Order: sequence, then C-alpha cells, then structure tokens
Amino acid sequence: MEAKLYAALYQLVFSTAHPRRKREQFCDRWVMMIYLWSAVWGRPVSWACRTENWPASLDRPLASQSRMSRRLRTVGVSQLLERLLASVSERFGTPMIKQVDSKPLTVGAYSKDEDARRGRIADGQFGRGYRLHAVSHGRIFRHFLVESLNTNDAAVGPQLLPKLEGGGGYVLGDNAYDSNDCHVAAASTGHQLVAPPRRANKGKRDGKYNGPERLRGLDIIDGPLERCGVPSAFGEGLYNHRQQIESGFAGLTYCGLGALPPWVRTPRRVALWAAAKLLIYLTTQARKKGLMA
Repeated sequence: MEAKLYAALYQLVFSTAHPRRKREQFCDRWVMMIYLWSAVWGRPVSWACRTENWPASLDRPLASQSRMSRRLRTVGVSQLLERLLASVSERFGTPMIKQVDSKPLTVGAYSKDEDARRGRIADGQFGRGYRLHAVSHGRIFRHFLVESLNTNDAAVGPQLLPKLEGGGGYVLGDNAYDSNDCHVAAASTGHQLVAPPRRANKGKRDGKYNGPERLRGLDIIDGPLERCGVPSAFGEGLYNHRQQIESGFAGLTYCGLGALPPWVRTPRRVALWAAAKLLIYLTTQARKKGLMA
C-alpha cells in the first residue's frame, strides 16, 4: 500500500511545474520525495536519510539529515509543497457548499516546545499543542493554517474565509465562527456563512451590533418562525453538510495527522508535517476517485 502511494506521489511531484536551480546536487523535488518518504511511514527525516530504510532499487544518493534540515527551510521547497497541494485539490472541482473548521494537534503534557500552548480540545478537555484550521470542499481540504491551540476559530476565520473560491455559495461552520468579522470575510467572496449562534446570542436580531451578513445567516439556520413550530428545513438540510469536514478530519487522523510525534515540534515543523499529511490524504482520495493513477 505504501509503495503504491509513494509511486503516485513520485509521479505527482515530478510532473508538477517547478523551476530548478543550476548547480544543485539535490533538487527541490528530490528533497520533497525524501521528506514524503518519512511522512508516508510516519518516521523522522533522519530515518529517511539512511539507505537501509529504502528499497534495494534506490538509484539516487540521499541527502544528509543536516542538508535536509536546511533545504526544508527554503522558499523553493515551500513553494513546491504549495503547488502540490493545489494541484491535487483542484482535481476535485469547486462545490457550492464549503466547510470551515479546526482540528487540534496535541503534544505531550511535558513537552518543552515553548510555542505549544494550552487550549481546549473538546468540551471539558484541555491539552497543549497546535490547531489546524482548514477550509474544505466537502472532505477535500483546500486551504489551511496552523496556529497555537489557544487560538480561537473566530480569530482565524477572517484569514481563511477570504480564500473561498467559486464566485459564491455557502460556507458552513460551528458556532465558534458566529462573529461579524467572519460573516463579512465570507461575504467578501460572495459566500454566505452559515453558523449556529452562540448560546448567549441565540434569538437576538439586534441590527445595531450585528451586520446584515450575520442576520441573514441566522435567518437561514434559525428561521424566525421556529418559535411557532415551523423550523427552517432548508437551513437544517444545508447545515447537515458540515459533517463532511469532520469525516475529512477523521481521514487525516487515519493518515497519521493526530497527536504530533516527538520529532515534530515548533510551528515550522508542525506546518510542514501537516502539509505533508494533507498531501498524502488528498493523493489517497484522488486515487480512490480515479483522478490519479
């Protein structure tokens, strides 16, 4: 299974347009393939730099761990990874209904990572680590950001929602995104954010403190006739699509993006590890849909 997945990743990496610098012993593509080899097997980069951990048919030299550490910090490798993620996710098309949500990426309770902050994982549960914020097209992730675990979804929403594509539609989120800033950010791309109100704001329609975008979203999910026993069937049916991003996060966990391994610390390494796991997940989904060989 891993061999077929890696073969698909190899074909994707070397078919994606990316410039190559002259006098470069290890090109950005080969550096990426070495890193993806470690991500596919869930091992540190130092493991992937040893020849004994590769098939006997390997006919290329491997970069050292120190060289990999330097090259993974370069702009070229980061740009290549962005191009790979965009190339795979674009194959699924752009639906009218999108989703936005976040997933905790925890570290050990005694980790010395100073950037790993304490935050809420679920109701009544807290931990330390980071949080993956993502916009998805169903179960297919399109854009993402990595922040500390104590960063609220409402603070990241205005950064992610302006990246919505398709010219218009709906974007679904939980009640953490029920803020005027998030609604305005979604409306700037022609999308209507649909998020249930927080308990303190349920039933309130004060136009002085709430913008028209938020009031429109509340009317969709919490119709004004609900108190009369006539719930919004359209809003309920629309919001049921939000569970697709939860299924996507479950698929990411299956691909190994859950609690962070001991060698993935600091925001840069966490973002790189998350991007590699996202690429593996998207490639797996594309192969199942027949969009990749």
